[in-house]
Parts: sequence; C-alpha cells; structure tokens
Amino acid sequence: MLRIVSLAVTLAVCVARPNQWDDQLGLFPADGGDSQPILPRAVANPTTPNQILDAVLEGAIAYMEALGWCGSKNVQNGESSLPFEVNSDGSSSENFSITKANVTGLCSLRRSKSASFNADQSVLSGSVVVENARANADYTVTFAGVGEAPAQTVSGQVVERVDKLFADIQINLDNLVPQNIASYTARSGHDLLESASNLDGNNMKDVHSAGFRKALREILEKTMASNVKVQINKSIQDMKNA
Repeated sequence: MLRIVSLAVTLAVCVARPNQWDDQLGLFPADGGDSQPILPRAVANPTTPNQILDAVLEGAIAYMEALGWCGSKNVQNGESSLPFEVNSDGSSSENFSITKANVTGLCSLRRSKSASFNADQSVLSGSVVVENARANADYTVTFAGVGEAPAQTVSGQVVERVDKLFADIQINLDNLVPQNIASYTARSGHDLLESASNLDGNNMKDVHSAGFRKALREILEKTMASNVKVQINKSIQDMKNA
C-alpha cells in the first residue's frame, strides 16, 4: 500500500513539474500542443529573465494591436539605387521607388531565446524576433538609359518576405522592474522576393529583383529598428510606472 501511495505522489510531481517550469520560464505552447511554437505569456510579478522579457513583449503586442498593426502597418516609402555595367558603354544605375508600402506580421513578436541577467541583475539581455514579416508595395523602376540602351520605366506590385527580423535588446532594471532600453540592435535573417508583377519577359528582371530586395529589406529592418522598438519602450514604461 505504501508503495502505491509513493508512486502516486511521484506521478503527481512529474505531472505538475512542466507547468511549474512554464511559469518560471514565462512560456507556454500555443494551443496547448507540445509541438506548437512557444509564445510569450505575461505572468503576475515577473522575476525571471524570461518572464520579464515576455511581459514586455506582451505589452508591446497589445500596443501594436490597438494601432491596427496586427493586420498591417503603413510605412514610409523607400528608394534605392543599384549601379551596374551596361555592356561596354559604361556604368549606369536604376532607381527603385517604393510607394504605398505596408508591413505585415509584426504581431508575431516574441522572444527568440532565453534571456539573462547580468551579475547584479541590473540589466536584462535578450533577443526578440518577428517571423515572416512582409513588405507589400507598389513600385516604379526608372532607368535613364546609357549608350545604346534605351530609357525604361517599369511599374507594378511587389512583395518581399524576411523569415526572421531580430532585435538584440538590453533593458535596464531596478529591483527587477524594467526602466528603459539600454541598447537595441535590429538585424534580419534570410529574405525572399515572393512576387513582383510585370517582370516576365524583362531582360533586366534579375537587376530589378535585386533592387526590390534591397529597398524592401531596408524598409522591414527600419520598421523593426524604430516602430517596433517604440512599442517595446511603451510597454517598459507601463511596467516602470505600475
């Protein structure tokens, strides 16, 4: 009988342990499935590095949702210039103008790995990520022409995707309460030109594609570096003043 009771207690502890660890880490599997992505979850009175950063991100997502960014966010138009050689007639360039641009996927913001404290727990360091962010835009490509190459203007729609937009972040703490952003550096992962209309049959298709990727990747990186950072900072200030 004693052995049965001991076994029951052991099983109860084993069953409870994953939830206890989830609370300490500030993590939970989406939709309750173990194989689902890990999403942020705010817990009451966060004390561990993961809990604190997850609480910051959940507040930032709430701000983005209130702004309508979970659908899409309009962004500033972009421009880029791509130099290249035109046969033997010398160098030239094409100008890529991006208009009516918007970014989607920002509310996928989450912690990308475990966060950590410094020695005296005055600074939290971590990394956050937005997955499958897309820049959707109208474009105009202008080639002034050089030598025998004629001037050309092409316009259409384009979609650029970055699989992961990262930001390495450090947050100043006071008694484990976030105070302000100490440092924030955005960087991007692999990018892909998902679609671009009016390029079929264009002998400059490869050049145009490279220009689109350059211009739109810069828009996505700037959005992560500025707009998302602002919402993270708002969440930090809410926690500071709570």
